[in-house]
Amino acid sequence: MKPDETEEFILLNQIVVTEEFLNSNPSVEKTQQVLNHVKRTGCLDEPITINRDTKILKGGYRRYISAQKVGMELVPIIYEKLAFT
Repeated sequence: MKPDETEEFILLNQIVVTEEFLNSNPSVEKTQQVLNHVKRTGCLDEPITINRDTKILKGGYRRYISAQKVGMELVPIIYEKLAFT
């Protein structure tokens, strides 16, 4: 089972997490909700957003943390949509 909008699956350890995310303090309650969903269903509720070229995390840090905590190796991702001006 995969979340809607999933573009592909990659190894969690391929995702590059920036200092900005590492130094953030995500809500404990919201993170626990995501973690509970993963434990209950075995999958993430939404894909993690990354940059296509660099694999840098762009969104879904709570999902990333939850996947890491349960030992998920492959995670669903969606690529960041770049705005062209």
